[in-house]
Amino acid sequence: MRNQVIYAAVGMFTGLVWALPALTSIRAFLTAMALLFMIRLSGKAKSAFFMFMFIGFLTGQFHEERNVTLLKAGEGEWEVTLSAPVRVDGDRLQAVVTTVQAKEKLQLFYRLPSEAQTELERQLTPGTVCRIKGTLERPAKARNRHAFDYRVFLERQHIFWQLEASELSLSSCFSQKKTWKEAVFAWRLKGIDHIKSHFPDNLQPVAAALLFGDRTMTEETVLEAYQRLGIIHLLAISGLHVGLITSLLYYFFLRIGLTKEAARNLLIGILPVYSLLAGGSPPVVRAVLMTLLVLLSFRFQRTFSALDALSISFILVMLYDPYLLYQAGFQLSYLISLSLLLSSSIILLVPSTELGKMAAITAVSQIAGLPVLLYHFFEFSLYSFIANLFFVPFYSLLVLPLLLIIFLLSFVCPAIVMLLEPFAFVFRHIEGFTVEISRWPFAAVTTGRPEEWQLILIACMWACTFVLTEKWKGMKSASTLLFFMLASALVPHLYSIEGEVSFIDVGQGDAVFIQLPFGQGNYLIDTGGLLPFEKEEWQKRKKEFTVGKDILLPYFKSMGVRRLDKLILTHSDYDHIGAAKELFDELEIKELVISPGSEVKPVMRETIKEAAKYHVPVRYGKYRETWQAGAAFFQIVSPADHLYEGNNDSLAVYAVIGGKKWLFAGDMEAEAERELLTRFTLDIDILKVGHHGSRSSTTEEFLSEAAPEEAVISAGRNNRYQHPHREVVDRLLKHQVRIWRTDQHGEVTFTYRGKEGTFSAVFP
Repeated sequence: MRNQVIYAAVGMFTGLVWALPALTSIRAFLTAMALLFMIRLSGKAKSAFFMFMFIGFLTGQFHEERNVTLLKAGEGEWEVTLSAPVRVDGDRLQAVVTTVQAKEKLQLFYRLPSEAQTELERQLTPGTVCRIKGTLERPAKARNRHAFDYRVFLERQHIFWQLEASELSLSSCFSQKKTWKEAVFAWRLKGIDHIKSHFPDNLQPVAAALLFGDRTMTEETVLEAYQRLGIIHLLAISGLHVGLITSLLYYFFLRIGLTKEAARNLLIGILPVYSLLAGGSPPVVRAVLMTLLVLLSFRFQRTFSALDALSISFILVMLYDPYLLYQAGFQLSYLISLSLLLSSSIILLVPSTELGKMAAITAVSQIAGLPVLLYHFFEFSLYSFIANLFFVPFYSLLVLPLLLIIFLLSFVCPAIVMLLEPFAFVFRHIEGFTVEISRWPFAAVTTGRPEEWQLILIACMWACTFVLTEKWKGMKSASTLLFFMLASALVPHLYSIEGEVSFIDVGQGDAVFIQLPFGQGNYLIDTGGLLPFEKEEWQKRKKEFTVGKDILLPYFKSMGVRRLDKLILTHSDYDHIGAAKELFDELEIKELVISPGSEVKPVMRETIKEAAKYHVPVRYGKYRETWQAGAAFFQIVSPADHLYEGNNDSLAVYAVIGGKKWLFAGDMEAEAERELLTRFTLDIDILKVGHHGSRSSTTEEFLSEAAPEEAVISAGRNNRYQHPHREVVDRLLKHQVRIWRTDQHGEVTFTYRGKEGTFSAVFP
């Protein structure tokens, strides 16, 4: 029976949700929704649901039990086979390799010692076997809330270790007979190289992305712009792209004289190869499987509906690797496809103009993907609907066909690439305009990561929105519900009833974020930062790691924070203010408060100059200056003069927050601590330990007078300064102070409501 396989797919999904690690309440909610839906089914459909729920559970358990490692950390030599193409970015080489003996995948990293070794990217192809010396270590875990967890990311790809190679050369490698999969990967690399050597420079990234699913050449600013506008999917090979390419090939085969049956048979052989050439992403696999099922239905005279094809492809993919269920791309691909198929009756009711149909399809797609976008990316774009309305046909009907045809013909007649020059000129301006639009106000609205209860509420309203849109009469109610769905994601973060003091783990540095309840104030004390090192041009990576872009901004986005009422920079050390310049473009900063005289240092002067570009007022933090927001009170208690001399002139902030008395000491050392004791009668509950726990701070005298109950030390894991020093830790323990350390605990957070609060940490 047509359109019945969906019940088996829903059953498969329900079983997998219970077998794989997931949020308990989300798991229970999804199961309840599925069961509620199934109660009204007929006998056969109900039987299919429960049978595949059992199969899904067994499948999840089977894969979960085998997703383990037998290797151990340490130095050694490993014989490995390159499983995928090698990537070189600046002086960093990385690849996925498989150990010859244990058949276990590893993530390989190697720092290139010379520019000559950058050629390894072309010389080391999938299937090559190498003997590599290095250190096997576990991938890093997320050290701040909602941060990207690299260890979990790799484990869901069945990779448990990263191999940091100390030596890697061609002399230690040899080629062996390639499998058909490795041969296809080699063709893919040759295709990308052909684009690099023949296409205009500014079209190379988009051609590699659309034809081979490779976005490594795309500029970071372009990726960010497309992400903010909600059109990043255009730079990936989607189901629409697969459909267009299949249609073009089918038309071509018919034009050269093949019968329909022969053309379909040829496509059945070509499409699996194309899925690997295109990178094998979830949307590509889904589209290829659905197309293959439709083609096979012609061959065996058994017609599948599109909904049946989608459901069967889901079941097959889950049987192969249920961990794909965690990927945002997989979730978006199947959720949007399912929503479009189920909403086809609504779309058909739209006035029969091309623009009207396209608007309806875009609207359904936008609504369908919202829960996934809010959970994984913490934002949505107000311009997304209009942007998709323009860019989807532009890319699908012009850019993709043009690049594909020119690419294929360029092997026969290389000169034909010259025809792309006028288009390259136009495309450069369109891309530049896109980047400019992405910077407009409200291009992206940050919502923050939804909590479990928010996810459940959003899912309920999302489902009700689709139910209401089944009839045009429900459009007004559906729009209202959609508004409340977005508000439920946005408002709890903007006006939380709880306040927080968070010591963000920025490595060796300080960054303290204070968020008062009910939106009363957001304050950031220091930003952390890395000391810049000079690199040769070949060593520079496309995207260098920075504290601002890679830690702070994602952190604030996950927290739903777009505004800082005060950015307080305690003094002019890189590990305290080096990342400040990266925040001005992304956050609304009301004012910048600096230590008196600290602009004598170049890093502070550069920061002030950057603030001026964004019209951010800059002023000195005045001695004994106070301010109050809600029940919270703040006072600057040091320094007392305007002569800047370094650590001892750090801005020190005393505060009363959540019923606790705090001292944020910056990098204060013994001299400044003594001066503070002569001017104030200190009585504090919580101390942000000065100078990362250096032996020059947190003296016996200071601890005796201040008598803190808890202390937080912000220091980098395995830092070269060996902070915190043993003497400081011993002094704190002697005074019975409970110690929190970002190097051991990751982000440390004090959450409070009224005058009651508790500490928590990423690593308890």
